[in-house]
Amino acid sequence: MFTYLLQVSLFWGVFALLYNLLLRRETFFRANRFYLLGALVGGLFLPLTYRLAPAFGMHPDTLPVYLPEFTVVLHQIEQSTSNWSGLPYLVWIYGLGSALAALRMLWGIFRIRRLIRQSPARQLSAGCVLLRAPGAVVPFSFFHWIFVPTGFDEQGEDRNMLMHELAHVRAWHSVDVLLLEILCIGFWFHPLAHWYRRSLRAVHEYQADAAASVQTTRRQYSLLLLRQTQPQLAMRFANHFFQSPLKQRLLMLNRKHSPLVRSWKFGLVLPIGLVFWGISQQQFSAGALATMQARGQEPADTAPQFPGGMPALVNYLTAAIKYPEAAKRENAEGRVTLKIELDKTGAVSHVEVVPPVPREDMAVEAIRVARQMPNWQPARKEGKPVPGKMQLPIRFKLN
Repeated sequence: MFTYLLQVSLFWGVFALLYNLLLRRETFFRANRFYLLGALVGGLFLPLTYRLAPAFGMHPDTLPVYLPEFTVVLHQIEQSTSNWSGLPYLVWIYGLGSALAALRMLWGIFRIRRLIRQSPARQLSAGCVLLRAPGAVVPFSFFHWIFVPTGFDEQGEDRNMLMHELAHVRAWHSVDVLLLEILCIGFWFHPLAHWYRRSLRAVHEYQADAAASVQTTRRQYSLLLLRQTQPQLAMRFANHFFQSPLKQRLLMLNRKHSPLVRSWKFGLVLPIGLVFWGISQQQFSAGALATMQARGQEPADTAPQFPGGMPALVNYLTAAIKYPEAAKRENAEGRVTLKIELDKTGAVSHVEVVPPVPREDMAVEAIRVARQMPNWQPARKEGKPVPGKMQLPIRFKLN
């Protein structure tokens, strides 16, 4: 899971940087919208396409994969890169955050449904429904429903705001908004998920402003924006007339249309996406270092797994490894790196120490514990179990 989050973060981060550097100021609003959506979806699913690689003749285990280093502190083993004892607390925190985000979204949907039932409705063109909502402060839309205040003058000076909301409805912006809200339930902790949500909402507003300003002049539409203040918005995930910062909307509204020749910037998306797809095909274990490779000419499709995963491996090493008595008396420390080979059943078939060897007694203790390991889940190639290799670094350290 950690490796997956790392790959998602790297993908999202690079494409967010490209957007800020190359595309954010361009008026290709529709293309920018699909760029952001594509970056989000690509970041989520490209790391999951590992098993597609063999179908294209690619071998995912061409890079070394390392088990994390473990530190032996007297009779206690700690994993230097992770604190597994805190894992249950992290799960509870994550679940609580997701539950609160889900409740916020469900509460918003409930309020919209209540407004739909309470508000007088009138059918507009293209299947849109206009509702005069008693609690509405400014116009907003959700899918094909457009909510306006009770005193809204749809034929007068308020018509431009109605055109703005119609543009949201016709472009199906609510689908994007709902998908981003669902994404932020699962990734509520991830700042880039919220950045993509804000950026996509801003593009929605630029796109709707451009469509609505066609009905009047840009100057008149700009004056309409300037005459209004930003109120407190009740429906956070609906499309509001006053959604993004006013200054940015005015700048984009009055910016000259980007020449078509600048669309070359979108051509960077495909090669960079392919690079990340290639990176995602490399098999990494949860935390890190040890080569998983089949004996033979071709590498394994899946790496061996310790029964119960990394937490179980930590528990096993914690219980099994003892700090050598002679090393304790001499205040000696050191690091032993083991090369471990597994047979087709996942049993440890061979253990040796990778030079340099800090102390003989440390090496003997590390080898003893490795040889007594329970059977691993074997590496597999094309669904068949195969032998595998890995490296395990163990550091002996005094308090």
